[in-house]
Amino acid sequence: MDCLEKFEKNLAYHYSEVLNYPLAKPYWIYVSLTHRCTYNCQMCGVVKILKGYELDGELLKRTLSEIGSWKWRSAVVFTGGEPFLRKDIFELIEFSSGQGLVTECISNGYPIDQPTAEKIILSGLQNIAVSIDGANALTHDAIREKGSFDRAVRALDYLVRSKKKEGRGPQISIWTTIMKENVEELSQIIYIARDLGVDCLVYHPVIVAQDDMQNTSPQAPFWINSQQIPTLRHQIDTMVDYHKNNGLIPFLHDPYLWIRYFDGSLRREEWKCNPFVFINIGPDGEVRSCGSSFGNLKDMSLGQCLVTNESFEARRKMKNCQKPCLQTCWSHPESDSLEFIVEEFSRELKSKPPSQKVKYINKALSTINCYQKLLKKYV
Repeated sequence: MDCLEKFEKNLAYHYSEVLNYPLAKPYWIYVSLTHRCTYNCQMCGVVKILKGYELDGELLKRTLSEIGSWKWRSAVVFTGGEPFLRKDIFELIEFSSGQGLVTECISNGYPIDQPTAEKIILSGLQNIAVSIDGANALTHDAIREKGSFDRAVRALDYLVRSKKKEGRGPQISIWTTIMKENVEELSQIIYIARDLGVDCLVYHPVIVAQDDMQNTSPQAPFWINSQQIPTLRHQIDTMVDYHKNNGLIPFLHDPYLWIRYFDGSLRREEWKCNPFVFINIGPDGEVRSCGSSFGNLKDMSLGQCLVTNESFEARRKMKNCQKPCLQTCWSHPESDSLEFIVEEFSRELKSKPPSQKVKYINKALSTINCYQKLLKKYV
């Protein structure tokens, strides 16, 4: 991304938060196509929510067209449930990528056989993520279901082989949920990822409930307790050392914050969400960011959902939240500070030729002045 484009994007997120108005469009747009799934994983409750609902394909296409018309860099993430249970999943992937949208999918790996893997590689996806929550079948299957580990590993192997055969394709990722059941094995999953030849390994901490991101109770199931914190620290040390020498693990924030997340000492000053970065579209068409719905695609456009009274109230609550969930889809630290935005822009500007520097500086100053005028008018 060009430094001026990045500067303007970060300013838009910054002033959206300051003014509590969606001057910026969401980057992460998670689309729960269905809550049907092949498993009933212990740490995931979506199969119990909205049973029988599936997002209408034509309704979704209209929404994807709208998102594409924003001319804003957005990432659509098809999730569920298990998105590959949808018969029209490849049609939806093709349509989304055809709108110029970054398009990704999260799967448990169960439906991905060799022919499906070949279709995924050629589908236009930018990323396909498969969940692995243990370094062996004993741990992973206890969290998910018997046979799920072998299926996930086999799916990843199919994907990697198909990508090598074609010489192109999406980023292939492993996503791992950090919890007390697998805390002793977290760093061992690195070697599964390495041996399979995937592109990256992403860790994220377990949440108590998908419909209550602010619930961070230490009494919750799967929560890493105080006796396990030293183990978690050792695992993080190992991850960090491996990443320094080999890459593979794209830490989206300081990984040692996981310790403060689980021991309850994490504060808003260390990590906060930007309420304009993320939205979720449920299988019933309801649009949320965090908390209750603020619109339904059956009744209005996505853009209209983002400016309902309920949306402003939802974002106000997120802005004032004092219980960080540490889910990185909500975070946008590069836009937190105006000073940082300007410093980052100035640093990247140094590599530009003099004539372009002048052009970029004038454009940047004009953009800031516009936002400052808005600030004076409405605050």
